[in-house]
Amino acid sequence: MKIKLIIIVLLVAAAAAVGIVRTASTIQQKQAPNKDSLKWYAKEAKNKGQKKVGVPAPLIEYLGDAGTISAEEAFSSSTVVVAHLVSKQSTYTNNDIRTWNKFAIDETLSEAKDLPCPGCGLPSPPAILLPLLPGEFLLPKTGGTVNIDGVEVQQFVEDYPEYELNQKYVLLIFLYPSGVVRTFGGPVGVFKVLPNDKLAPISESEHKIRIDFKDLYGNSLDQVRKHLKTSK
Repeated sequence: MKIKLIIIVLLVAAAAAVGIVRTASTIQQKQAPNKDSLKWYAKEAKNKGQKKVGVPAPLIEYLGDAGTISAEEAFSSSTVVVAHLVSKQSTYTNNDIRTWNKFAIDETLSEAKDLPCPGCGLPSPPAILLPLLPGEFLLPKTGGTVNIDGVEVQQFVEDYPEYELNQKYVLLIFLYPSGVVRTFGGPVGVFKVLPNDKLAPISESEHKIRIDFKDLYGNSLDQVRKHLKTSK
């Protein structure tokens, strides 16, 4: 009985300790100013003798991220391509890091007739990634790593991992005349192409697009390709 009591006391103490750590972490994050927070994090890290620091990412809403949208609906309103990453460049504003990913298209599976929100403002890409060659596009994404005053500052978006160089992807994109794109539903419209032409979502979710890719097309690039060709 005494052993059980001791275990319960220890568990309660551990839970309380976790609560304290989380509270302290939350308080620390709240100390960051609304303006120039990245420089603030870098300065704090430098004062502590740290060469790296991770900063929280903002909450992001993506165009088309409603979980009930089907793959067929996504296909009808987006351009579907197979493309690989050739280079990327991270930049930062006062509070956020943005990584610009330059892709080269290997194959266009289908093209959208209309663009959603054609008048919506798009960020301007860094000059180092311009000009774009035919068949290239730029995909801006929140998160990445930059150097601020000698400190490596990383902003990581939990459900949207960084793109990998030379990795092939199937992307459902909104392609604008400037060559800048948005992906359908953020990470939802992105699949890695594996060596056997199987498709793997870059992050797990219960979005219907993910379910349809698995149930209707067996997460197979060939099956998606055949479907899009026959549905033209």
